[in-house]
Amino acid sequence: MLALHELQETAGAALYETMEEIGMALSGKLRESNKFTDAEKLERRQQALLRLIKQIQEDNGAALRPLTEENSDPDLQNAYQIIALAMALTAGGLSKKKKRDLQSQLDTLTAEEGWELAVFSLLELGEVDTATLSSLKRFMQQAIDNDEMPLSQWFRRVADWPDRGERVRILLRAIAFELSICIEPSEQSRLAAALVRLRRLLLFLGLEKECQREEWICQLPPNTLLPLLLDIICERWLFSDWLLDRLTAIVSSSKMFNRLLQQLDAQFMLIPDNCFNDEDQREQILETLREVKINQVLF
Repeated sequence: MLALHELQETAGAALYETMEEIGMALSGKLRESNKFTDAEKLERRQQALLRLIKQIQEDNGAALRPLTEENSDPDLQNAYQIIALAMALTAGGLSKKKKRDLQSQLDTLTAEEGWELAVFSLLELGEVDTATLSSLKRFMQQAIDNDEMPLSQWFRRVADWPDRGERVRILLRAIAFELSICIEPSEQSRLAAALVRLRRLLLFLGLEKECQREEWICQLPPNTLLPLLLDIICERWLFSDWLLDRLTAIVSSSKMFNRLLQQLDAQFMLIPDNCFNDEDQREQILETLREVKINQVLF
């Protein structure tokens, strides 16, 4: 299953920068009582931003595209200026006076709250409109506030997004950035939980190409397999009757039914541990798949 190697790359290369930030946030950054002045908080935010800009430039050679006339959203205008100033400050070769001037401008722009998501959106997508930024803001707040919604429902909320993998990475960056610097202790656990949910969602989005390939092999309707995988994962305990009903609803013949069972068995053997709810779930799913295969009823 060559396409599953793409998932490994997604979990590795494509997630590298985000996971590094999350690692910082979750290991030793969940502070209990550290207090910082407003000036110290601003300084820490700026230093974290400059490190990120420098890393992105080194990794991707990122260049800042000019804003179009349609991008008159004040949040996007501010974000554009913040990125331009940060790039100038990380470029080096500045006189002390020029550096102070740029730093002063950056101080003013980053003193306001809520610039982070717009900055990460521009860095990831290059071009962002007001509607996209608004939808990301809403989704980010929902991801932080709603800890009961199953992963399958989170997927359905992003199913129609273009560039949905990139957009989920934007949210991961923004939340990890917030968690890795100065936040109130009461918010830390909520942000950490949101990171875990979004990370799992992004891992499943990495399965999309493999699912499309298997849909073609098994003659399934388009866009049915990935939602099915998520529904399976969201079951606390997978029952053979439930699985049989779900599979027979989408296959066209007993031959395709058997082929789909084989594909699912191989896929659940290989997908990353972090896609599962606990360490036993993979084995329970595989046992149920094999039970269905043994006891299948031809239709």
